[in-house]
Amino acid sequence: SGARGEADGRSCRVELTPLSRIPGCVVSEHIDRVSVCMIREVLKVSEEGNISVWTSRLLLEGQAMCRAQAAAIGGNAVLHYNVDQIIVNNMAHKMRVYSVLMVTGDAVRIQVDPNARDVP
Repeated sequence: SGARGEADGRSCRVELTPLSRIPGCVVSEHIDRVSVCMIREVLKVSEEGNISVWTSRLLLEGQAMCRAQAAAIGGNAVLHYNVDQIIVNNMAHKMRVYSVLMVTGDAVRIQVDPNARDVP
């Protein structure tokens, strides 16, 4: 699943995977390392949903930022995607949640391999 947008009049989709390759594709260019660090704090977490909803939203936003960063430097995939650190501190007595998320991966350009046998 990828982020979609318009870049130079064409649709842009960035695949995100913890694998070292995407089945049916070949890496045409290794661009750069992608790294996202997010720090979030919210008061009255009950307005945002429970702690599970908060954590899910944090992870989804981190993935979206990782995809956006890869697309901004010309990538259409992120390989070796990894959540390096996630800390969610629910301070219920203060009615706030503090969280830290660090995700990394390798931004690459991929192309469909016409000779691939492992196409999904």
